[in-house]
Amino acid sequence: MVSRSSHRALRAARSYTLEEAGTALGVSQGTIRNWVKKGLRIMNAQRPYLILGEDLKEFRQTQLVKRKAALQPTQLYCLSCKAPRTPMGMLVDCIPQTATTARLMGLCEACGGTCNRMISRAKIDHYREIFALAEKGGKTA
Repeated sequence: MVSRSSHRALRAARSYTLEEAGTALGVSQGTIRNWVKKGLRIMNAQRPYLILGEDLKEFRQTQLVKRKAALQPTQLYCLSCKAPRTPMGMLVDCIPQTATTARLMGLCEACGGTCNRMISRAKIDHYREIFALAEKGGKTA
């Protein structure tokens, strides 16, 4: 499951143990240890390991920026590939989500998995020009 922890709960001038950092971010100590292996700096190699709040905030912000995938107008986000992909045959279903949003859903041309994109309902006409758009149930959007 993807972690959606907020780095805003951290204090830059404070140092955290692995347990305190995990509690502050709502993740496990194991997750913090994995982050250390991926490059999160610790203050020293002696136990208890201490992490500066500033370093933890910076690492978390960098991770969140890396995770973002900029989509081109002709792309949806493939959940299997975890990358922007063009849907097969440019065929896309438009599924209403709320009063103001809709989800475009198609099949990835690379793996055949599900691709999605959230859009504003006001932009449906714009995406109709790009994709062969159909509402869920076979009606034209």
